[in-house]
Amino acid sequence: MSGTDFVKDSRIITPTLIVMMFFFMSLSSAVSTVSAVGSNQNDIGTSGGDLPDNLSSPTSIPNLIFSGSTTGTGELYPSTDEYDYLRISLAANEGIAVELSFDSSDDFDLAIYDSSAQNIIDDSYSYNPETVTTNGSTHGGVVYIEIYGYLFSSISNWSYDITIWKFTTGSTGGGNGSGGSSGNAIPSPCTGNGTTAPDILEPNDTPATATLASFLPVYCTGLSVEINSAGVANDDYYEVQMISGVTYYFNLTFTHSNGDIDATLEDASGLSLSFNNFGYMSSSSDNEAGEYTATSNFTAYFKVYHYSSFGSTGTIANVYDLEISTDNPGGGQSFSTIDVTMNNLTNVTLEMTGLTVGDTYQYEFFQFFENGINSTITTQISQGPYSFVASSTSEMVNYSISDGDTEGYYSVSANLSDNLGARLSSDTDSIYQELLVIETTSSTTGEISASNLTTGNQYTLQWLVVDLILYSDEINAGQSIDYAINQSLVDQNYTNFTAISNTNYWQVGWQNPTTANEHGFVALLSNQGTTTNLSAGEGYLAIHDDEFIPQLPSAVITNYSLSTTSTNNDFTSEGLDLVTGDNYYQQYRVEDSGGADIAFSSLTSYTATSQNMSFGKFFYATPSVSGQYCLHSELYDSNNVQLIGDYVCINFIFDDDNDGIANEYDICPGTTPGSMVDSNGCALSQKDTDGDGYNDDVDDYPNDATQWVDGDGDGYGDNPNGNVPDLFPSDSSQWADQDGDGYGDNPNGNYSDAFPTDPTQWSDSDGDGYGDNQNGNNADLWPTDSTQWTDNDGDGYGDNPTGTLGDQFPFDATQWSDQDGDGYGDNPNGNQPDEFPTDGTQWEDQDGDGYGDNIGGNNADKFPTDPTQWFDSDNDGFGDNQNGNSPDKFPSDGTQWADGDGDGYGDNQNGNSPDKFPTDSTQWFDSDGDGYGDNANGNSPDLCPNTPFGDNVDQTGCSASQLDDDLDGIYNNLDACPSTPAGESVDSNGCSGSQLDSDNDGVVDMYDLCPSTPLNSIIDNSGCSESQLDTDNDGISDDIDLCPTTSPQALVNGEGCSASERDSDLDGVKDNLDQCEATPTDEIPDNLGCSNSQKDDDFDSINNDLDNCPDTELNAEHDSFGCSPDQYDDDNDQIDNTLDNCPATPNGEQVDSNGCAESQKDEDNDDIWNSDDLCFDTLAPRPVDKNGCSDYQKDDDGDGYSNAVDGCVNTPAGELVNSNGCSLSQIDTDNDGVNDAEDAFPTDSNESIDTDNDGVADRWDDYPEDPTRSESTPDDSGNGMIYALFIIIILGLVGALLVVKNRQGSVQQNSLFAQQMSYESSTQAPHQEEKDIPNIDNNQQESNTWEEDGVHWTKDSEGNLSYYDHESQAWIRYN
Repeated sequence: MSGTDFVKDSRIITPTLIVMMFFFMSLSSAVSTVSAVGSNQNDIGTSGGDLPDNLSSPTSIPNLIFSGSTTGTGELYPSTDEYDYLRISLAANEGIAVELSFDSSDDFDLAIYDSSAQNIIDDSYSYNPETVTTNGSTHGGVVYIEIYGYLFSSISNWSYDITIWKFTTGSTGGGNGSGGSSGNAIPSPCTGNGTTAPDILEPNDTPATATLASFLPVYCTGLSVEINSAGVANDDYYEVQMISGVTYYFNLTFTHSNGDIDATLEDASGLSLSFNNFGYMSSSSDNEAGEYTATSNFTAYFKVYHYSSFGSTGTIANVYDLEISTDNPGGGQSFSTIDVTMNNLTNVTLEMTGLTVGDTYQYEFFQFFENGINSTITTQISQGPYSFVASSTSEMVNYSISDGDTEGYYSVSANLSDNLGARLSSDTDSIYQELLVIETTSSTTGEISASNLTTGNQYTLQWLVVDLILYSDEINAGQSIDYAINQSLVDQNYTNFTAISNTNYWQVGWQNPTTANEHGFVALLSNQGTTTNLSAGEGYLAIHDDEFIPQLPSAVITNYSLSTTSTNNDFTSEGLDLVTGDNYYQQYRVEDSGGADIAFSSLTSYTATSQNMSFGKFFYATPSVSGQYCLHSELYDSNNVQLIGDYVCINFIFDDDNDGIANEYDICPGTTPGSMVDSNGCALSQKDTDGDGYNDDVDDYPNDATQWVDGDGDGYGDNPNGNVPDLFPSDSSQWADQDGDGYGDNPNGNYSDAFPTDPTQWSDSDGDGYGDNQNGNNADLWPTDSTQWTDNDGDGYGDNPTGTLGDQFPFDATQWSDQDGDGYGDNPNGNQPDEFPTDGTQWEDQDGDGYGDNIGGNNADKFPTDPTQWFDSDNDGFGDNQNGNSPDKFPSDGTQWADGDGDGYGDNQNGNSPDKFPTDSTQWFDSDGDGYGDNANGNSPDLCPNTPFGDNVDQTGCSASQLDDDLDGIYNNLDACPSTPAGESVDSNGCSGSQLDSDNDGVVDMYDLCPSTPLNSIIDNSGCSESQLDTDNDGISDDIDLCPTTSPQALVNGEGCSASERDSDLDGVKDNLDQCEATPTDEIPDNLGCSNSQKDDDFDSINNDLDNCPDTELNAEHDSFGCSPDQYDDDNDQIDNTLDNCPATPNGEQVDSNGCAESQKDEDNDDIWNSDDLCFDTLAPRPVDKNGCSDYQKDDDGDGYSNAVDGCVNTPAGELVNSNGCSLSQIDTDNDGVNDAEDAFPTDSNESIDTDNDGVADRWDDYPEDPTRSESTPDDSGNGMIYALFIIIILGLVGALLVVKNRQGSVQQNSLFAQQMSYESSTQAPHQEEKDIPNIDNNQQESNTWEEDGVHWTKDSEGNLSYYDHESQAWIRYN
């Protein structure tokens, strides 16, 4: 980039705050998109308005819709309308070219942006007109055109003209050269499709649409002069801007044998120009070449046209390659240019290059100043034009210019023209003189630096600070600028000083802002005594600004407590950014969810002793109602003006039964700890959802009041009167029987009904869909044969023809079999019997000759009514039987059947091999049709049987074309040498050795294209050896050419190979495509021939093979391994350091999106890392063991109750427990020292042993080991004393039993199970039905059944104890 370019780019800066405040605001009453000034604007793409000035809203930019090209005008305006933007939507194969022209005193720039509106595709800023194109970028999508006013002259109207062209395929577009062509520019690369179809540069058939070829050199391949639909060859035109003194070279390459292509050079009027050495490029070779030296600057047209085609087939299209270059270094075009360099504010250098010695030129320059405050432009100097004759190709001049003391751009613009005043080149250079620089150093301080002051001058420096939001609000409300400044002013001051050097420096301070809005710090410099206008920004030497957002005093909450069990909670607060020494007031408040204060502190006064200080802790009574509460800390200044405060909202949840439902919403407040509850806080044991009298925990159908038990567990209720009852309550595989036949409808269940809707059928043994019940509907006559079921004709064969012994004639009792399947029965005594029962193609024979009458069947009788004939092999209507009626003499030839003379040739002249002599048995053929038979032994034989048709023959049948007068074996009509001497051998042309072959290569001289072939060389049909051929015309003969098919005109090496055929570095990529030479042989290249050691995909100067971070962002800082800081991953966990919350993850551990492994996290805050925590959801603050588990999460005895609530922590495995976690072996209900599991009488503290389980304690059992008896049998022969004694014993037993019963009743109430049962019985509604529990079996009518803590127990008459298991729906014997 040149120095001029750098200055020009660096001056495109964001508009300053002062320009916005003192100028932009005077033009608009609201902050919005700026529009241009003036009512006469009619920019292209608008309806009398201004184009948008920025790309902040791309969709609002006008979208130009056109085809081909479009033109228009527009207008820019200094400061307020320096930019115009257009939008164009392109198809995938489209691009655009744009040309912008403007007044010579202005300088406008042009650019194209891509669809993101961020990236420049092409730009131009040094010419008039400016031209840009999408060439070289991906075509298609939306592009944006930017027009920018870089320099506005005070003598122009700041308007411009713009032309836009659309182009397709590989073309890059173009536009009005001085010759006026609207054609496209040459694309790069310029590669056609190599066919005779229209090429990529079309249309370019006239000078008006000529392809623009001013940017040289040009290399194109595969172009065509095609043929249009009318059969006329089109011409191709190329527009070239000729420069005086430059020599131009034109080269055409094509295949001449496909049609001749010529070329000519014309001026803009169509007159032909002569090339340096000849008039036209019109040779008859494969190459056309010419050169032309321009003697002036003008526009020329190089015309390529189709001259002719070979032969008489008419015009033929052809393909050609084109090269246009110059004698300049590199073959490019050279232009005359002028460069401007401002050495300082008082001196400028103008340098003109590319001049033609002896030519006359003119130059002029202008000095102008753009005010850095209000952007006004003033012309200071205008000099020229000055005329001169170039004595060399470059000239340089220096001029003194005037400086100034106001901040802004000082610029010089210069133009170079030819002797007629036609503009050749323009350039501008600028220097920005800076006087002020300011910086905000805090919310209340700033710095001001001055430079480029004039020593001894007296200056005034003024500064002010304003609230920009308040300022904008006033402006938007329609107030004046002065009023807005006064309303938003924070502070201001000024100072007068005399410069003692060219620099100065100040530190300033202002009052503390009272809002957190964006603020502006502004400094203004002027000469003392100068009249200034702040609103217009006039009278000032410099104005600079800086924007900042102040950090205001504020209160923040630093900590708070949250406990529903504590009497009080608290929170703390501190002040930030306080002004030391200032007085403040602070207050605490606590609000409920309705915004009402439930607690607050007094307004406490503080004097700030530091920038940050604590406001202490505030205690408040813990609320009693669940809900959200907000904690507030509020800050006020000394005047009780509220400053910035802080608040935190927290939720208090009161839940007495710890079921997760707040008390206010808990319908069941006494839920047993650990129970699962619904949204109302109710466990299954606390609700009866369907109101059927059975709680949900024991109700198999909690939402169906008509069902509650499902004995077989099949999902259907046992209540026959309920919804969807189970008709098979003891069979889990069946439940429904819709036809009521006693067989279940479930096909996969026990005794399933194969016919669920037919009560007369239920079984189908063979599965054929017909029931086995012979008295039912659709009974199966073959119940064990799945292939048969009915017999309509009663012949004993099933009607299913595909089944076992299927009846092929189900409605004919006389037929049942048809083995050949022809529809005729095999029973010869039945109806319509089959005369051919094993042949499905025949069944009838009316003439009785043994051949069927069906003409389409096997051995069909061609003569069904003639018993002497049956076959006619050749289908000519004559039978093959030679002993039958009208036999066929030629049974295999359908075209012959009679032979009158018996010579074996048929008499039918239209048949095969007809007998040309039907009455002469010695002749039959006459192949040449000359009337003489071909049989040499027959009558009048033909000695020349192959006489050409139409030739006259002699009496032997020979024509003149069959004679050989010189007896050389070659017929006269083919003999090229009819007078060959007798005895000499001749070749196929009838010529002897007297017709010489000079080089002895086997080809006579008249046909030998290479008459001097070396001896013993292998030659082709033209007599040429490989050492004499150059098939690909590359200058290397075929015998040493390793690449014999090189493309025409391609440069080759000594082995005849071009770049497209060579692979010098052996990387698999041809040299013409290889962008990386000398690829190491052990590295794998890409499609461009580059290996990782030769590529740098992320442009970080570290080649891919050494780059540990291959996707570093562009221009990002990086280390020697190619990694930027945001790509480091110190712990190698695939999470960048910038995102890694755990930067030291152990190697190999899996991490989450924050870079933390399980060994680095403790999600339940129990001080046990997740990786070691077996109980990851421990509730705080419960203590845990080394495995991270609390007693609420452990169940050491595995009985389903956690250690924290287990009343019996060592329950033996497998034993049933109650709600306290205790099994019968751990309970002694009657406190007799024997646990319930071993106590035969668990509720009787006096008894515990019953050896024979007969219900009588051993100490009362006379037979303790005999369950069938317990009392002694009295002797029948006893006396009265014995009877009396017996009666006394009976009475004693009755008394004892009464005592025992009373004691049992008393003790039973002490049982934990009994107490629970008693409680449930007392609370049960008297009208509710007791849920029936099935007896253990039918013979236990006298069993005792009770419920203890939700478990149903029974004890049978033999003393066996059992409990009811809900999962299996059965009684389980308790061991």
